Amino acid sequence: MKKLILITTLFLASCTIYTEKQSEAVSQNVYATSDSLGKARVDLAYFYSNETTKFIKPPKHPIKINAVYQAGDVVNNSKNADKTRVVIVPDQYRNDKVVVVGSTEYEDLLKDREIKKQLENDNKNMAKQLDVNKNELKRQNDMHDKIIKDINHLQTEVYKKDLAILWRNIIIITLLGLIGIYFYAKANGLFFL
Repeated sequence: MKKLILITTLFLASCTIYTEKQSEAVSQNVYATSDSLGKARVDLAYFYSNETTKFIKPPKHPIKINAVYQAGDVVNNSKNADKTRVVIVPDQYRNDKVVVVGSTEYEDLLKDREIKKQLENDNKNMAKQLDVNKNELKRQNDMHDKIIKDINHLQTEVYKKDLAILWRNIIIITLLGLIGIYFYAKANGLFFL
């Protein structure tokens, strides 16, 4: 029993832990997206959701999302000529004012010192998150490379052990055959030993 516990402990201690299921960077991006939408900051939600997609593989069967176009001003897209894309927001934004980044209204917002400071802080947070995401992606790529290297090494070790087992089995079968021949020969008086 003690040997079994010792072997199990040694085996578990030798196992390499590669990655956690979910990284801090992904959690930050997802929750920042949710918080941004909750606070009617679609500009930030757009940024953080795009950052999240860097960590997640595209789905095999993505959910199809189509833009909504309404008759109006001409759009560059020839398929939807004479139509304007409509931005649809949830009901909770009903009484909110919509301001497009880079518009005259947006520039007017920047004249307010508190709003300008808030937006500058948001930009700093986005820049900091870009660095966090870049470092996390590098860490995950390095870990992926390490996993591939370890798998290749372990496969080589398995092949070596398989070959050693094969040779052992061949030797055992050969020795058993020789022993069988010896006893057969001795039983039939073919040897004078």
